[in-house]
Amino acid sequence: MFVKNYVKVLVIGIGSMGLNHIKVLTQLRKEGLVTEIYAADIDKQRLEAAKSLGVDLAFTDYHDALAHKPDLGIIAVPTVLHYAIASELISHMDLLIEKPVTEKLEDALDLYRKSKSLGRRVFVGHIERFNPVYKALVNDIGNERPIYIESIRVGRLRGDPRSYGNVLLDLGIHDIDLVLDIVNEDKVRVLSTVLKGSPVTTAWALLGIGDTIYALHVSWDYEVRVRRIHVALKNRYYDADLLNKVLVRDGTRHVVEGPDQLRQELIHIINALRGVERPLVDIIDGIRALAVVNGILANNPVIDLGGLLT
Repeated sequence: MFVKNYVKVLVIGIGSMGLNHIKVLTQLRKEGLVTEIYAADIDKQRLEAAKSLGVDLAFTDYHDALAHKPDLGIIAVPTVLHYAIASELISHMDLLIEKPVTEKLEDALDLYRKSKSLGRRVFVGHIERFNPVYKALVNDIGNERPIYIESIRVGRLRGDPRSYGNVLLDLGIHDIDLVLDIVNEDKVRVLSTVLKGSPVTTAWALLGIGDTIYALHVSWDYEVRVRRIHVALKNRYYDADLLNKVLVRDGTRHVVEGPDQLRQELIHIINALRGVERPLVDIIDGIRALAVVNGILANNPVIDLGGLLT
């Protein structure tokens, strides 16, 4: 097996998430998993913040970084810019795109086709897959099929709604991805929806995924912050508190310790680039979750995930 022993990383978009990436990447550079870190942003003050964290080079135009041949580009810009930047950079490097993969489903599908044609890998930042509580939950569920799943993910939006699109693209897509991972089915039925706001700031949706009923609730309109998933099987019940790292199984509470999620995600992606791990969340997962969001917004009766890539 080919093992790549060096990884050069370009972070595009130095907002809060971009800075978090750089903080972790500088730690991984000390550990020998990353050799060089580049930052790109049109805002010079943000680049100064990146420099203070220890990036090797900073650029106001990401095109100038291409001469240094990065191995991985991390796209952490507003969602509306994901496709334009990704469709250009994919000719030069593998990509990690913060969720959602793109704003529009047709753009995500085009990016998928380009990745296949070029032999590039595209990872999507569904970081909750690396949450230790979620990992404990799916490990305990095993191959059993849930009867019912309910998720709630609420919290006041602190940024500009235009940067996030709507609450389903921002918050809901996290839980949709997790539930699609738990219930590996291609047919999703939209049974009922309630959408509030323009853009949508609160959403309720009742979905049928195979034989599993899934109730989704997301909102930017509450001051409280909640990240929970409830799962009912035939013989047991789980309450997974993803925020406070607690898993309750049949009333018994377990505190689940684990490493930082972003660190775990980046180590996994770097190892996948090096050829020593199989990718956990790729562009196909991002497309499937985005298709469900679109189906909820359009109130489509049936979403055929299996036919997306054909």
